[in-house]
Amino acid sequence: MRRFWQYARPHKRWLFAGLIVIPLVAVMTTVRPLLVKQAVDEAIPAHDGQALQQLALLFLAAVVVEFVSMALQVYALQRAGHLSIYELRTAIFRHVLCLPARFFDKNPLGSLLSRSTSDVEALGETLSFGVFTIATDVVMIGSILASMFVLSWKLALISLSVAPLLYVLVRWFSSLLRGLQLEIRRAQGVQSGYLAEQLSGIGVVQLYGHEDHARTTFEALGDRYLRATKLANIFDSLLYSLMDGISAFCVALLLYYGAPALLGEVGLFGDLSGALTLGLLFAFVEYLQRVFVPIREFSSKIATIQRAAASLERIFGLLDTPREPRAALDHPERYQGQADPLARWTGALRVRGLRFSYGYDDGAPEILRGLDFDVAPGEVVAVVGRTGSGKTSLGRILTQIYAGYRGSVELILDDGEALELRELEPDRVRRWLLMVHQDVFLFDESAGFNVTLGDRELEDDPSRVHAALETVQAAQFVRERGGLEAPVGERGGNFSVGEAQLLAFARVAARSPSMLILDEATASVDSLTEQRVQQAIERLLEGRSVLVIAHRLSTVRHADKIIVLADGEISEMGDHDSLMANDGLYADLYRSGFAEE
Repeated sequence: MRRFWQYARPHKRWLFAGLIVIPLVAVMTTVRPLLVKQAVDEAIPAHDGQALQQLALLFLAAVVVEFVSMALQVYALQRAGHLSIYELRTAIFRHVLCLPARFFDKNPLGSLLSRSTSDVEALGETLSFGVFTIATDVVMIGSILASMFVLSWKLALISLSVAPLLYVLVRWFSSLLRGLQLEIRRAQGVQSGYLAEQLSGIGVVQLYGHEDHARTTFEALGDRYLRATKLANIFDSLLYSLMDGISAFCVALLLYYGAPALLGEVGLFGDLSGALTLGLLFAFVEYLQRVFVPIREFSSKIATIQRAAASLERIFGLLDTPREPRAALDHPERYQGQADPLARWTGALRVRGLRFSYGYDDGAPEILRGLDFDVAPGEVVAVVGRTGSGKTSLGRILTQIYAGYRGSVELILDDGEALELRELEPDRVRRWLLMVHQDVFLFDESAGFNVTLGDRELEDDPSRVHAALETVQAAQFVRERGGLEAPVGERGGNFSVGEAQLLAFARVAARSPSMLILDEATASVDSLTEQRVQQAIERLLEGRSVLVIAHRLSTVRHADKIIVLADGEISEMGDHDSLMANDGLYADLYRSGFAEE
């Protein structure tokens, strides 16, 4: 919880406001039994009606003050909890946005969603109804125990004789519940990941009759969750019942040893007849019931606290994952105030000895091995090869989606200065080097937003957005659907595949990068729409360097240079005619129509 304090600190005024009234609540809790004791021992035997009325008014005042203070305390502490959870949820989202692509390759979506949603919600529930109220419980228990010892240390010792047993039980059950809650969170993450995967591929599931197998697997994963929750519920119920039973046992013990003193008899603790009164015994019974309420509730809070501990472990495990530096997000003011060195980049690229592997250790197999090539300003370079040759990985390295490459990748400025890619901030690079993927993703927002993607400069200058739509021949169908405010629908459902592709091109056109990477940019488009898309591509190519990662001959045949990859190495390099004359891998791919792909 100490790490969590960094998210609660900005809202400490609410936390302190709730903590300030805790002593007042505790005092009012201890005062009421004392008022009853005084009424029983003094006012009633003396038949003093006026004193009895005064005690009744004081009792009523104590009740009002206690409940008003408690209401203010609960509001302030819950407010602090909700605001702290908001800070944590925002921090998780900001962190996930900057995690390297290899993290998402290794971690299922469902597990990430579970950590970002259900784990945070479990933590929020604990803060609002568990952790923050424990301070109140501790102060209340302390004040009650102090009052009991002041009134009669002998009766207090009798009442607390079961405290060691209570401590052992709480510690043992807490250990069990924490392990079970961590298992519950893990089981939820695995099941959520499987659910997300099956829903993403629902078309394949239904087409191939995979429903029964998917349902059986999902239920099997759910059984793991049910087993853990069953054990957690059993131990939680046992702990609550034991606490309730111990509370009743303490009251019975107090009455058993205190009652003889009221009759003038000598009990186990000696002669208490001179010190013990009916009002005192009543006060002790009331104190015992009051002290065991927070203790009993604490036993039920243990399960919630253990859920929070398990959630915090998973949440901070995610937050501890190394992220890539993002100056635009981490230091927006400083980022915007700095001069952009890539503003003078002409699109020229020099790659020497490029090596890359998906693993993090030296023994991982290399996807790219010793690539050497150049891209001149305004040059169109195509990269072809069989599946798994490293084409897409090359594009992701250049856009810094994948980090950790070896060798040198230099961006050449207009004065000949070379900037090493790994030394540049990803925000800078992705401003001037953009990539269009095969699978276009459109957000469930307006058409305009799917072009600007929240870029303030573009949002403040709609003319640039309209110009970009005109450039890629998307302006007409956008106008027909209502203009820039036209709803795109979930995953772009209101637009055809070709129209979605053109909107993706408009994103690029609006930003005017120095280099463009087309990764299978037309692979998902039918042949008729491809002509329209090809015209948009030709407009995008004007005045910038282009790296085409494709398998279709129409997108590479007219390239200035073609790089042929085989097993992560450059097998051939040249233009179409020279490679055909060489009669190597490219010629084989050409004659087969890139059928392997």
